[in-house]
Amino acid sequence: MTAYLDSNATRTGVQRVLWLTLGLNLVVSGGKVFVGLLSGSLAMVADGFHSLVDGSNNVIGLIVAAYAFAPPDRGHPYGPRKFETAAAAAIGVALLVLAYHVLEGALGRIGSPALPEIGLLNWVVMFVTMGVNLFVSWYEEREGRRLQSAFLLADATHTRSDLFVSLGVVGSFAAARAGIGWADPLVAVIIAAVISVQAVRILVSAFHVLTDRAAIAPERIEALALSVPGVEWAGQVRTRGRGDAVYVDLTVRLDGDASLREAHDAADRIEEALRAAHPEIVDVVVHLEPMNPG
Repeated sequence: MTAYLDSNATRTGVQRVLWLTLGLNLVVSGGKVFVGLLSGSLAMVADGFHSLVDGSNNVIGLIVAAYAFAPPDRGHPYGPRKFETAAAAAIGVALLVLAYHVLEGALGRIGSPALPEIGLLNWVVMFVTMGVNLFVSWYEEREGRRLQSAFLLADATHTRSDLFVSLGVVGSFAAARAGIGWADPLVAVIIAAVISVQAVRILVSAFHVLTDRAAIAPERIEALALSVPGVEWAGQVRTRGRGDAVYVDLTVRLDGDASLREAHDAADRIEEALRAAHPEIVDVVVHLEPMNPG
């Protein structure tokens, strides 16, 4: 997940958008779960829980805006950016548990399918919530462009894709009206699978960050360092971090006769070259060594 919050004004704007969309997502989710339980529609209940995924994204965004982009301090010399990673991992686990319960209910219904009682309220709630999703995606995209927030733009795209799940629920309503009892639990199973895939993606991404998986190919860093005049060798590259906050350290060798000032300037130019090619890099440590003769 990527979000570049460069000023207090931008951060405040992103928080305002996220609080509003979080409220709308909770209303949408609650409406679908309530009416789904009232009518016996597993697919509608599952879609209501699926809407919680959007709410969880808003929560992650709020954590990022409030904590993850605070400057480094004595207790967190690398900054508290992994707060978002920890929150994402917790949400991923919660989504897996949620998907299990949805799947359990759906599989129990498949053995003895029962037609949900689809009435006007089901149709109204689904179409209203789909309209809300369209508004949320439009609003997040507009504000994301205005505030230059990659997080809001990505979340807007994700919200639009959720409409396909809701269309599947509407299709299950039509099937129920036609007397097809297995369509409702089948759609619920599909939604449980969608939630599971999203949860696994969140957990895998968090796992890579927490285990310091390489964030940029070392060959790429070496090539950029070697493009700086005076650098005769580059290697021992290590990278870690998230997609929007990468830390790099590497070793370079210079002419052994270079002065301390010349070596320092070379290190500065290496850092500039890396940051220019990869704006997500937030810190570069260059270890300088003299080139061995011969």
